[in-house]
This record gives sequence, C-alpha cells and structure tokens, in this order.
Amino acid sequence: MAELPKDISSMHGIIPSLHTPFNEKNKIDIPCLRKLIDQTISTGCAGMLVGAVAGENSSLSFDEKNIILNECVNYNKNRIPIIVSCTAKNQIERISLSKNAKELGADWILCQAPENIFGSELVKCFNEIAQVGPDNLMIQDLSWTDYGLRDEDIVLLHKNVDKFKSLKIEVLNSGPKYTRVLNITNHQLHLSGGWAIMGMIEALNRGVRALIPSTMELIYNKIYDLYLENKKEDSRRLFSQILPILSFTHQHIDISIKFSKMLRVKEGIFNTSYCREPVKDFDQFQIEEANLHIKKVLNLQNSLNNN
Repeated sequence: MAELPKDISSMHGIIPSLHTPFNEKNKIDIPCLRKLIDQTISTGCAGMLVGAVAGENSSLSFDEKNIILNECVNYNKNRIPIIVSCTAKNQIERISLSKNAKELGADWILCQAPENIFGSELVKCFNEIAQVGPDNLMIQDLSWTDYGLRDEDIVLLHKNVDKFKSLKIEVLNSGPKYTRVLNITNHQLHLSGGWAIMGMIEALNRGVRALIPSTMELIYNKIYDLYLENKKEDSRRLFSQILPILSFTHQHIDISIKFSKMLRVKEGIFNTSYCREPVKDFDQFQIEEANLHIKKVLNLQNSLNNN
C-alpha cells in the first residue's frame, strides 16, 4: 500500500457505524448507547462513526442528532477516534452540527454529499462545513442507484477543501471506483467502504484503509487482522462464513438495520430492536431467517473469543 499523509495514516481498521438504540417510548436509549460504545472499544475497533445511515439519521431530529453527538463524544473520552455525522437536510444544520462537533472535541466529521450539487457549488458547500468543524472531513459518497460523485468533482474537492481527507465510497460497483480514486488523487486520499462490505477482501486488495460495517465487529476485526498478517486465505475463509448473513442483510438497508438491532438485543447491548419509519418490522419468515443467522453470529463470536 502507498504511504498516506501522517495525519491520516493511523485511520485504518474496522470503524463501525453505530446504530441508535430506542426505548419503548421511541426515545434515544442513552444507557444502551453507552453499552454499544463500550462494546466498540472493547472489541478493538479502530474508531466509531455515529449518527449516520445505520444510526437512522433521516429519522432523527436536529436536537436528537446533537444529543447523540454530545453523548458519544463525552462518553468515549478520546478512547478511540470518533467520526460524527453532520449529514442533514439543509446546509444550516450541517454547519451547526460540524461546529458543535469541533467544540466537543470530535476527531472527524462525516457528511454525505448533497444531491444535485456539482463543481464549485459542491466545493463551496463542503468548505462552509469544514471551516467550522474538526480538522478532518470524511465525505460520504453514497448512492443506492448509480456511481455517486463524479471523478472530476472528487479531484476538485481534494484540491480545494483542505480538511477533506477521506472518502467513504458506497455506490454501485464500488471496487473499480476505489482504484480509480486512489489513482486520480495520487494515493493521498484515505478511502473507506461501508455498505460495500460484501467486497471486503477485494477492497483491502485495492488499498482501502478502513471498513465501516455496523455489527459483528469482533469477526470483522479478526478478518482484517488476518489479512494484515498476510494470512489471506485464513482471512477469506473466515469472511466466507459470514457471507450468507450478509446476503440476507444486504437485500436492503432497512433489513440490515433491523437485523443488527435484533442481534444487539441477543448480545445484551440493546433492550429493544425498535426501529423508526421507514424501517419495517420483519414478517414471520424474516424473523425465522434472522434468528438462524443471529445464532450463527453468536456462535462464531464465542468461538473467536475462546481462541
């Protein structure tokens, strides 16, 4: 792998995107959120991302986003790096969240690229967000239907937004885009993958530094460590054991969120698997399938803990 600038060279490994636990009254469950933070740290993760898509960002009010921001940064106490999502429906909220993240001492902010903004307008948008925020900006290149940000806009942002140091790529056919972006930025931009976790080994082969799944962090950390130890076949074999689980969860982001919360309940981290709209409850067939996969996850995690 090519050398990255020193200020981002340590940003590698498994960085889970935390789910937002809700209680029976549909309020953020702070004690469970703290349990999740402790779990993320104790399993050896390289960092954490809070308040993003997996955290049901679109269902959170502005005040709730600030509650999560405050709680996660303060409770984490700089134990591991934290990336705070500043994604919002309008620029005023994005800027305000970014400013709050800096004031609290967050290491990074993440912001999803707004739709239908290109060129100099996109640069202006991200400079406004970055100027008031922490020293490190991760841009989320997310699209469920196409190839996401244009290459020329990524280059433009890289040249003109000083704090833009990482790109989280989650688009159709992410693999070739990883390689393309590394080449057009001379390997000076940190890359991570999230929803494209199905291609984890390929991503590592291409030079991706960080993977941002949302659960099974113990398993992902082991896969990552085996890869770094050059035990690539062992890494692949372990990864293959969770592919049936990913096949089920990656039918749709809502299925992934619901499944993950069910898993967290079984792990004793969440009290409920409650999700907000538009995430739906599973029907009986999905419940049966999910429970089979959850049992497999728990057995695999226990096996890794005992070795």
